[in-house]
Amino acid sequence: MSRTRTMLMAVSVCLLAAVLFCQPARAEEAKGEEGVRLSLADALRSALENNLGLVIARRDPRIAALNVDLAKAVFDPVLGGTFQHSYSKTEEILQPDFSTGTLQFVSIGSKTTNDNAGATWTQLLNFGGTYQVGLNSSRSDQSPSFRSYNPSINTGLTFGWSMPLLKGYGSEATTENLVMAKRGVEMSDADLKRQAQLTIESVEDAYWDLVAAGETLAVAKKSLKLAQDLYDLNKRKVEVGTLAPIEITQAEAGVASREEGVILAEAGLASSQDNLRQLLAVPKDSRLWDQPIVPTDQPTFEPRSPDLGRAIEKALESRGEMTSARLDLQNKQLAEQVARRRLRPQLDLTAGVTPSGNNIIGQRVVGTDVQPIVGGLSDSFTEIPKFRNYDWSVGLVLTYPLGNRREQAGYATATLTREKAELSLVNTDLTVRVDVRTAVRNIESGVKRVTAARSNTLLQQKKLEAEQKKFENGMSTSFEVLTFQTDLANAQQAEIQAMTDYNKALAALERAQGTLLEARNLRMESGTRK
Repeated sequence: MSRTRTMLMAVSVCLLAAVLFCQPARAEEAKGEEGVRLSLADALRSALENNLGLVIARRDPRIAALNVDLAKAVFDPVLGGTFQHSYSKTEEILQPDFSTGTLQFVSIGSKTTNDNAGATWTQLLNFGGTYQVGLNSSRSDQSPSFRSYNPSINTGLTFGWSMPLLKGYGSEATTENLVMAKRGVEMSDADLKRQAQLTIESVEDAYWDLVAAGETLAVAKKSLKLAQDLYDLNKRKVEVGTLAPIEITQAEAGVASREEGVILAEAGLASSQDNLRQLLAVPKDSRLWDQPIVPTDQPTFEPRSPDLGRAIEKALESRGEMTSARLDLQNKQLAEQVARRRLRPQLDLTAGVTPSGNNIIGQRVVGTDVQPIVGGLSDSFTEIPKFRNYDWSVGLVLTYPLGNRREQAGYATATLTREKAELSLVNTDLTVRVDVRTAVRNIESGVKRVTAARSNTLLQQKKLEAEQKKFENGMSTSFEVLTFQTDLANAQQAEIQAMTDYNKALAALERAQGTLLEARNLRMESGTRK
């Protein structure tokens, strides 16, 4: 009997030691695990580079930059050119014969060749004016010639100018799309940075969830070990006749329940690993895809008390949502200003001057006394700068649609859109403030949760130790011991969750302030870079 009692006491001591050292799994336990070791810093860097959501989002700034090129395209000079060659032949014409009072066909054998060529250069300037420079030449050769000069060559240089004076006047109207496109690039970069911070926060949360899942599995396995030890102890007691057989059934039920807990914890660990793999966009041929991920970092607990006022001030300055909302409001204000000017009548100033060189021939006309004028195309061009022959014009062109409903509706729409942008900015400001307040509050409550959870774990250990002693003395049952074991496991799980949530709250505050990338020593390149 004394031998049996000694054996039972030894088992009890082992059980008590297991309880006292039943803590969440730490980094040193991970060292012995098979798998791929991954630090938090490596996970964040990998996500910043490979996360598919960010890879997709990086295209948006590039598209925005191309929109700038599209907006600039209206200011590109336009070069135009024309060439036309024509030929006509007339063998005979119908002419009246006044002597007979009849019409007769007269053979003339006329042939005419015309060549026309021209080039233009047109460009819109950023203040609304448009200029055009054109150069043209023509050559006409007729045989037989009915003109004094043949062939005839004409050249001209045209300078044209047009500019709106009312509707469409000013650089704001002309460069509206360009200014908006440039702001669109800034907005796209701000949105990309915001997306990057959300992604980094998600990866960090997933990393801590993976750590917590591993520790939860360790707690579940140790809880199973305690239940198994109790079952073995009860079995021995029943064999020696010191315990009722019903106690074996209760202990066995406790083992079965904890086996289910281990299965659920293993499934949770696998899900946490897959979640992290998805965020990291792990390739299917990578070791991280097939092998378990072993996190090398553990959540830390350094009580913090953030300054709410400074945190809100920093968030309003750094958050991408605020940057985008401000730029969007500026775009809507510009659109309203331009739409208001479109209510005016269309009044355009036009002006032009065309110096020309002409009547240059290269042969004598048969049957006339006109002497041949030696010259050609080049001589005709040299006449242009002399301004011996020129035309000029100045004019105003006025148009105004009666009722002007299109522009009035456009202006009303622009006004409402600007008001929406103002309200959106106010709403974004409020959202950011509440987001920061929530993050600060979660940190403050997290400090209290971790402290309380740690205290609860110690108390649950002491409770189980006391209950175990009562069980040894026959003053308790397996049900009470199993219940206290469950309480200890729940307390340990609550401590794990409190630590996880606290570290998540720290990342959430940095994200809420718009400073998560800087806090993690990460740098997001502008999306306009390839």
